[in-house]
Amino acid sequence: MEGGASVWATAVVWLYITFLACWGVQWWLGRHIQGLVLLITNRNGPASTVYFYLLAPGVILHEISHWLVARLLFVPTRDVALFRPQPAETRDKQGGPVTLGYVEIFKTDPVRQSLIGLAPLPVGILVLLLLAALLDFNAGVSTFSPKDDSIWQSIALLPAEIVASVQKPLNFLWLYLVFTVSNGMLPSKPDRRPWLVGLILPGVLILVLAVTGILPPLPLEWQQNLRHLMGSLTWIFAFAAAINLLLALLIFLLEALVSRFKRRHVIYK
Repeated sequence: MEGGASVWATAVVWLYITFLACWGVQWWLGRHIQGLVLLITNRNGPASTVYFYLLAPGVILHEISHWLVARLLFVPTRDVALFRPQPAETRDKQGGPVTLGYVEIFKTDPVRQSLIGLAPLPVGILVLLLLAALLDFNAGVSTFSPKDDSIWQSIALLPAEIVASVQKPLNFLWLYLVFTVSNGMLPSKPDRRPWLVGLILPGVLILVLAVTGILPPLPLEWQQNLRHLMGSLTWIFAFAAAINLLLALLIFLLEALVSRFKRRHVIYK
């Protein structure tokens, strides 16, 4: 393949690293934002409510993505809901994970079910690209290619670009939307259930056929476009992870201060 196996391996490894970093920071933030509010208010209900309203734009985009792709694939939908909390006394006693929103979709074949479940991810990536343009962060996308030196150079630009962006008041809105969209675009557990049959097994089969030579190799132009796409995705995941990491540091410090002041701490399970 064009560029050699090592370049493709580097592209795949960096794509996975940045995606998992974005996912990991998002998972940590979701727990500790609620934990911070729980420390302040001493109740589960306000923690869930604050968490929903903080992430509302990303949640709305997530559910609309499911609904639109289901309609485009001719899969009927029934109910669309955003944060229907239980009564306060029930929430305070039970706790547990928060359901921020859902779309009821009629059962269909695994491929369409997988595509519907995946929908928030590409939609979120497109919105993040738009936000990167509004923040003038697109230098990283335009110069990025899946090579070690290019990866480090592009990711190294992010801290300086973030610092420069906060000098403009309007950019705080775009940075907030980066946070909410990046946290809302990642697939939830129910979204991932049909992936094994609908996406993973067909993808593995295609890869095996390509490696064994049964499938003809992709044209060089297609390979270049695929590598550019992988590079852009890697940069956008790094971009989202960097924004969320800064917020995670702030939440960590606030939680430590409040915990020290109130002489109590949240136990995460």
